[in-house]
Amino acid sequence: MNMAFAAMMGWCGTMWPGWFLWWLIHHGGRPPIPDPEPWWRNLVRGVIGAIGGLGAVIIIGPDFSNPGLVGTGVLAFFGGVFLGSLADSVMAAGRGQVRG
Repeated sequence: MNMAFAAMMGWCGTMWPGWFLWWLIHHGGRPPIPDPEPWWRNLVRGVIGAIGGLGAVIIIGPDFSNPGLVGTGVLAFFGGVFLGSLADSVMAAGRGQVRG
């Protein structure tokens, strides 16, 4: 059950911080409607985030004696953020959209 929760939290971390940064920069309001993407890209991004969440809980989780539900959720969330962002960067580099 703990690993299923970690996978769900990792999946949730894949769409963050895009909406949050937009909200901070524009001081609230509704975010713009995103460009339509193929459905499979969001599915792949979510699966990669779930793997990142599981990986973070499996690799970093034993360093904490008793993280509890919130600790496991936060760890998995940011594991999904990390791996999801890495996957987005690799996909952008493959398309030649990286600015540097």
